[in-house]
This record gives sequence, structure tokens and C-alpha cells, in this order.
Amino acid sequence: MLSFKKVFVFANSLVCVLFWCFYLGQKFLFMSSVVVEFEVLRGTPLLVSVPIMMDTLSMSFCCVVLLISSCVMLYSGFYMSDEQYYNRFCKLVLLFVASMLALTLIPNLIGLMIGWDGLGLSSYLLVVYYQDKRSLGAGTLTVLSNRIGDVMFFMGISLVSGISAWNFVDMQDMSYMTVLVGIIIVGCMTKSAQMPFSAWLPAAMSAPTPVSALVHSSTLVTAGIYVLVRFSVHIDGVWFLILSSVASLTMISSSVSAFYELDMKKVVALSTLSQLSVMLLSLGVGAYSICMFHLLSHALFKALMFLCVGSVIHVSGIQDIRYVGGVGKISPIVAAWLFVALFSLMGLPFLAGFYSKDMVLAAYLSGLCNPLQLVLVCISTCLSVMYSFWLLACIYPARMYMSYMWGLGNDLYTSVACSVLGLGALFGGVIMQSVILSFSDECSVDTQLKLMPFVCFMLGLLAMMYIITSSLEELFSVNKFSELSKDSSTQAYYDSWATLWFLPYLSAGLYINSVMSSSASLKSDVEDGYMENSFGSEGIWAVSKIVSSQFMHIQRDQLSNRMGTAFIKGVVFMMVIFLLGYMM
Repeated sequence: MLSFKKVFVFANSLVCVLFWCFYLGQKFLFMSSVVVEFEVLRGTPLLVSVPIMMDTLSMSFCCVVLLISSCVMLYSGFYMSDEQYYNRFCKLVLLFVASMLALTLIPNLIGLMIGWDGLGLSSYLLVVYYQDKRSLGAGTLTVLSNRIGDVMFFMGISLVSGISAWNFVDMQDMSYMTVLVGIIIVGCMTKSAQMPFSAWLPAAMSAPTPVSALVHSSTLVTAGIYVLVRFSVHIDGVWFLILSSVASLTMISSSVSAFYELDMKKVVALSTLSQLSVMLLSLGVGAYSICMFHLLSHALFKALMFLCVGSVIHVSGIQDIRYVGGVGKISPIVAAWLFVALFSLMGLPFLAGFYSKDMVLAAYLSGLCNPLQLVLVCISTCLSVMYSFWLLACIYPARMYMSYMWGLGNDLYTSVACSVLGLGALFGGVIMQSVILSFSDECSVDTQLKLMPFVCFMLGLLAMMYIITSSLEELFSVNKFSELSKDSSTQAYYDSWATLWFLPYLSAGLYINSVMSSSASLKSDVEDGYMENSFGSEGIWAVSKIVSSQFMHIQRDQLSNRMGTAFIKGVVFMMVIFLLGYMM
């Protein structure tokens, strides 16, 4: 069991930095931006200055990241209580937070690249923390997918190296800005797990839950969105259409996959993917401030959701939602905060998710949007309500054959961490709305546009209630899924929806299978064929056999010759002895 002092030291270090950022944020809140440069290696021929940008965007993002990091470090005292290498885990988390702060505060491409690579390295080490086969496979998929984004950023740096303009503010009148923006967009899509790079995010759920709550809810996956917001003034024309199209496809695919998924952590991960698409959707219509607002509010309630779901999984050892129930009776605190997080994800009025999600959809509906994309967005919004209510219906009722399997209790670390994030999920929306967004004294909005998000919420809620009440036993039946799995056509149908339209196979499986088949052919034809018969054990044995037989033949001939010579010499010797005796 971890000592309270050890957990408190790591959490307190992040809390101190949080209050420092909050203090600076209050100072620079009403200023446009302030850039402070620190000279490194002063007094040497090589003078390097590190700029730090302090504005509302960077300070608010840093405060949210540090708040979630502090709660996650406190929560790890419960989740990682039996871990032998807890110090290593905490140091990796601190390295990840430092990389995130570097990406957030340094306003040039070099600092952005340092933070970007630091995020990729530390996230890989955190995903493979358990060092089993599943974690190593997920970590490999994660790091290879993110390396595409790293290559894109290296291409962007090489593109602007000719003018030596590394800061964002110096890139206003560049002739190849459109190409640079395209490179940045593709790189950010890999980090934010947008189509066709979405396969790595559900696979990364093999990491510990504190890692998922920090890395896959508020920092790593939102780093790409943050960078796009920084470059938002340069995004125009065809890139708006590309962003909105990619966001719509990712949103509908992740929402449908979450509805068919049975792993609790993957359901939360797919909901994160859907909300990232909502943020990208707001960028596609030019609503940059609303995108940042939804990013911050989503980080609060999604981290809370990961902590609550992780508590259930950690104690029960079960991730299948069909086998878990009775959370409300066994742990009221965790159940209450999970209830708040899920309803905030649905967009229930006056919660954090309501303010941001409502404004994103209203901004999209009021813009010049494609009718097909509009239909996909409305369907995805209804599906997000449906799978959230489906998760509630699975884990809250105390079913007789499931709830007795475990007991959660109310751990101090879990209660404090969830309560802090829960307050953010309750009141964070209305607080950050006044900080990030600016409204005039009078504001008029079309009634139909304003009611559309609420109509989608009600349609999804009513549809899911009808499905659950009409076929409750069938939905919760484990044997029902076993029967469905026996039918190949039905199994293929469920697999196509539950795996993001076979995206893991399309993004990695085709390449891996082709490489493995080529390797197998190379092994059978060359290594087990020519090389084995020529230079391998078979070839060496054949050559040795031939050489040995030749030596045996030579030795046999030499032995025969020697025996004949010895016989003749013996006869001659006997004759000489006989003659000498006769003469004497």
C-alpha cells in the first residue's frame, strides 16, 4: 500500500504549478498576449532564447491540464497501490505534463516539435507500462500512428527553415502558407485520432486508467486540436471542407462503434473520439473560440468519467459491461459522479457539456453546411446520447448474478479526485464560458437552431429508453451474444460496426499481413530453402558427410597400403634374419 506522503508529494507539485498558472492567468486575462523570452546559455558564443507566450488560450489550457494531472496523481494512490514501480510511473506522468506545457507555452515550431516528440515518447512509455503482449502491441500501433504526425511537423520545419521564421506571429505573409497549413492539419489529425488514423486510440486503452484519464482525455488527443487553434487564422478555403468532412465521418463511425462496444474503457475512448470530432467540426466552420471552450469543458467531464469507470474496473477486474452492475448501491460517490459525467456528455442542460456542445452544434447549423454532413452530425448527436444512456443502464441496476462479484467502497483518493473533477463538470461550463467567449449585451438566435441540439438529445434518450424497456433481458443476456457470434454473417456485421468499419485492419492489418506473408515466403524459400541447404545445418551436414566419406575412403586406402607395405617389410625382415642365421 502506498503511503499518503508519497502520493501527496507528487500531487502537491502539480498543484503548486497549477496555482502559479492560475495567478498568471488572472494577470494576463484581459491582455491580448504577452511573450516573455528567457536567454539560455548566456555568456557563451551560442545564445539561445526560449519564448513563453502567456495569453488566455495558453493559460486556461495549462490550468485545466494541471488540474486534471493533480487529480490523476491523487487517484493513482488508489489505482496503483500495489504497483512496485510507482515512482517510475509518476516520473513518466510528470515528463508527459512537462512536454504538454512546452507545447502549450512555446510559440514557435522548434518548441512545438520538442513538446510534440516528448508527448509521443512519454505516451508510448505509459501505454506499455504493463509490458505484456497486449500493451506492447497497443504501444507499437500508437507510436507508429503518431510518427506520421512527427514526420509532418519535420516537413513543416524544413519548409520554413529557409526564412528562419520559427514563431507563429512571423508567418503572416508566407507564399507557401497553404502547404504548411495542410502539413500541420495532417499531423494534428494523427494525434487527435481522426480518420483514417483512429485505430490507435481504442487500442491504447490497455494502459492504466490514470494514463487514460490524463493522456487520452485532456492532453495527448487534444494537443492536435490546440495546435490547429493556434494556426486557425491561416485555415481557409478548401481546408474548412476537409476538416468538416473528416470530422463528420469520424463522429458517425465512433458513435456507432461505441454503441456496439462491450468494453467499458473502449466505450469511453470512442466517446472521446466522437467529441474530438465535434471540436474539429467547430474548426471547420471557423468557430475557434467555441472549439477551445468545448476542449476545456470536455477535458473535465471526460477525465471524471475515466476515473469513475476505472475505479469499477480496478476493483472488479471486469471490463465487460454485461458483467458489472449495482454501482449505485455499492459506491454512491463514484456512481453519482459517473452519472454527472455521462449526462454532461449527453448535453443535459446546465452541465459543462451542455454549454459547449450546444454552441458547437448551433454554430455548425447556422453556417453554410453540407446537408449530408448535417444529417451525419444529428445522427451522431443522437447516438452519443444513446450509448451514454446504454452505459448507465448496464452498470447501475443491481442484477442478481453480477453485483455480488465485487465491492468498491469509498476510497479517499478516489472520492477527492472525482469530487474535484465533478465540480468542474458541474460548474466548469458556465465559468469558462465567461472567460473564453465574449457576448454582447443583446444576442438573438434563431429558435429552431437553438432547439435542434435539445431535440437530438431527446430523440436519442427516447430511442434508447424504448430499446431498453422492450428488450431488456435480451440486451443483458450473455448467451444472446454467444448465439450471435456463431453466425458468421451476423458476427461480421457486429465486427464491422464495433471496430470502426474494420479500420484497425485497414490501417495496420493489411500492411502487417503483407509483410508477414512476404517474410514467410522469404523464410520458406531462402532461409529454409537455399540458405538451409547451402549454408545452414542441412547444407553443413551434407558437406560434412561428403568430406567425411572422402576422408574415410582415403584413410581406408592408406590403411590397406600400409598393411601391404608392413607385410612385405615383415617378409623381407624375416628373410634377412633367416639368411643371417644360415650364414652364421
